Amino acid sequence: VGRAELDHAPMAPAKKSVMIAGLNGPHPRSVAEFRPADWTPNLIASGLSAEPLTLHYFAIRGLGELPRLMLELAQMPYDSVMYWDTKEFKDLAPFGQMPLLMGGDLDTQDTVLCQSSTIVRYIAKESHLDGSEQGAVGEGRADMVFECSKDLSSNKNAIHATIDAEKEKLHGMLKKAEEMLDEFEGPFFSGMTVTYADVGMFHVLSTIEELKPGYLKSNDFAELSDFVTLFAELPAIAAYLTSGRRMPLTANEVGDVPWAADGYKYKGAGIQADLYAEYVERVYSLGGDDDSEEDDEDDSEMEEVEEEEEVGAKRPAAKKAKK
Repeated sequence: VGRAELDHAPMAPAKKSVMIAGLNGPHPRSVAEFRPADWTPNLIASGLSAEPLTLHYFAIRGLGELPRLMLELAQMPYDSVMYWDTKEFKDLAPFGQMPLLMGGDLDTQDTVLCQSSTIVRYIAKESHLDGSEQGAVGEGRADMVFECSKDLSSNKNAIHATIDAEKEKLHGMLKKAEEMLDEFEGPFFSGMTVTYADVGMFHVLSTIEELKPGYLKSNDFAELSDFVTLFAELPAIAAYLTSGRRMPLTANEVGDVPWAADGYKYKGAGIQADLYAEYVERVYSLGGDDDSEEDDEDDSEMEEVEEEEEVGAKRPAAKKAKK
């Protein structure tokens, strides 16, 4: 075949991507993986397990977004397992609800964590983002600011209000948040140290800016606006915000109309189904097969010793019984 013929040969039609419009559509639970560049499935220098954590939540931001932001900032490997209209999580959840965190060191104690704030605080402690570098006072301050961010999130829908009086409570809270940021002279809420409090604040403040671009600065919260810009430019956060692991907002999360059962439709065109693989639970071998076999042998030897000790301990008692 000549070159000219190749150049004019008809091209095969491109495969059309299947778009998912929202949570209500039928779709199996899927997974989006995050692995730091230097990740290996072995123990890392700090002694923490490098086995990925697994975060289970619906395929929206919602209560799963804060744990995702924490894992990304801490550069902890994880699998984000996302649910559409499936209910498999009911068998895993201690309280029948998500988000759920499992895997890693949690598996060694047969533990599944639930509740978004609990998961955030666990990740913060594991990654030293809990303010403990500044002692008990630092931990307390981080927790205080984190709780403030949750209050702001509960009131953020006031940005859609058309009457200024309806925005007073939100603006009063934003003013106090900005004063806390000033107190330590930034750039973060604990000065030069990033904590989970900053993640909480970024989450709610960046959502406000996403819904109403320029809202903070136009309402005289310029320092909070600068904080959002700075935090979004942190390499780990910037990479996440532009990745397929970041879910689009849904109508219910925008908050400009009353909540609706069918309100979990993605804003925009939806998401591509082929970006996410169907979730299959994985088992990681940390340390290799040889180590595992040696561990099994050691366990067997210990069991034999314990059995001999138990037999020896019972014999004197038997003799006394005969007397």
